[in-house]
Amino acid sequence: MIRIWTCLLCSGMLLAGCGESDEHVAKQRKDLKSESPGIRARAAEEIGKAGARAVRSSMRQLVVAIKDDSPSVRSMAAQSLGQVPPEQASEVVPVLGEALGDADATVRRKAALALSKIGPAAAPAAGQLSKMLSNGDHKDGWWATEALGRLGPQAGVALDGLIEQLKSPVTRNRSRAAWAIGNIGPSAVSAVEQLAALTSDPDAAVRMCAVTSLGQIGPGAASARGAVQALLRDPIADIRGSAARALKQIDGVKVGLQE
Repeated sequence: MIRIWTCLLCSGMLLAGCGESDEHVAKQRKDLKSESPGIRARAAEEIGKAGARAVRSSMRQLVVAIKDDSPSVRSMAAQSLGQVPPEQASEVVPVLGEALGDADATVRRKAALALSKIGPAAAPAAGQLSKMLSNGDHKDGWWATEALGRLGPQAGVALDGLIEQLKSPVTRNRSRAAWAIGNIGPSAVSAVEQLAALTSDPDAAVRMCAVTSLGQIGPGAASARGAVQALLRDPIADIRGSAARALKQIDGVKVGLQE
């Protein structure tokens, strides 16, 4: 009986929002004003670990922290801000977009990660992601591409930069850029030639992403039909299947998700 009442009491505390957790978050907000950069950074991180509710209640303080003098504080604040819900994205996307140009690489990449988690609601930062994509740092390029890929068609403003990423000597940058371009959809026709070239890439993931993206572009990728057909003979079954699906899409045939 004691155990049952204990469980009920604990459940009640959780449903009520767990006062102890609220106190912990309140302490972290206070620690964000500490004179110690280490304490401020840990506080920003702890708020993120406490979950989306804690981030929402601490958003104003985190927006201030993302402009802190300490790179570690800025990076942790950026990471935590990625948990805001889409309806509050307009309040944090501008500061995350600004952080994409930070002098510290970790801050830039944490900001891009946060924007990728926010998803389509982060579209106002597409232009700044495009600049990060083209700054010459291949790791920055990957993180920017990841975020742009989550924007869907709204990443079209960065299409030229994504096409340049298709030429990257870094394999994962090529594959991720192809994936992001596919998510832009039919309007990404200017990428068809370069995607077609990647259908013969030595890396299987690159070939898969390239052929899938050509299918997502649809009839506008008709000039790549021969390159897609060639993948019907690829040694990897999944790539052959994706090629068959892409051919249908290029021919204007609607295909189901499971096809």
